[in-house]
Amino acid sequence: MADEHLTHGWEPDLAADDSLLRQFLLANVERNASMATSAGGRHERWDDLAVADPRSPVLFDNAAVLLQPPQYIDLDDAVRRMVDFYPPDRHFLFLSAWPTPDLSGAGLELMGHPPLMLRPPGGSAPDLPFGLEVVPVSDRRTLDDFAHTLVEAYPLPGGGDTVLADTGILHGDIRLYVGYVEGEPVATAGARLGHGIVDVEWVSTRARYRRQGIGAALIWAATLSQPAYPAMLIASDAGQPVYQAMGYLRLMRLTVWHRPPI
Repeated sequence: MADEHLTHGWEPDLAADDSLLRQFLLANVERNASMATSAGGRHERWDDLAVADPRSPVLFDNAAVLLQPPQYIDLDDAVRRMVDFYPPDRHFLFLSAWPTPDLSGAGLELMGHPPLMLRPPGGSAPDLPFGLEVVPVSDRRTLDDFAHTLVEAYPLPGGGDTVLADTGILHGDIRLYVGYVEGEPVATAGARLGHGIVDVEWVSTRARYRRQGIGAALIWAATLSQPAYPAMLIASDAGQPVYQAMGYLRLMRLTVWHRPPI
């Protein structure tokens, strides 16, 4: 019995659907790699870490994801590989599903511990707010509307060259939506489909259109982009009640670090 391996849920060859958290992390990794590829960037993956660099000026686009709990790996070595992968002038994020030791010695800054939320499959969206049209992104025009709205409404300063503005993003498992009021693009949301979940992202609403149910309508579109799948997302503390009203459940808090340009 002493030599028997007890499954802990993060073995590299374990099925992706061993847990919803595992599905979420692996879907996140594949989304990052796909975005890097579509932008002509780079990505790499080890048993304990995945890194992707689409060469974006938007720090959220350049992301590394820890794939095993810190106590099961050599975290110092993983952090060294991560830092070495990115050029020194590149922003990047480091996402961990687990608390980590202080990584400031490696040049990282703690961004926080955002909530991870889950909505089981099923149900339907309420009627759209009056005057709102939700349009799936399918061409250059709607993609431009999506990217410009996200950059301005989120906001993402300096994000005009985000990888999400490249039409290559439309050829994978990413679904993007734009909300229009009287022909003006005012809100966005999107999702990446993979590993049996809908990974909801890129939620934004222009300031003058907030608190009118418009942002929620876009979130509903992304959430139900594959109705048979559960939906998961990383929320803000302020956003949690909005998602909870839609049936999302509070699961846990993640850990996010940021490496600013050197």
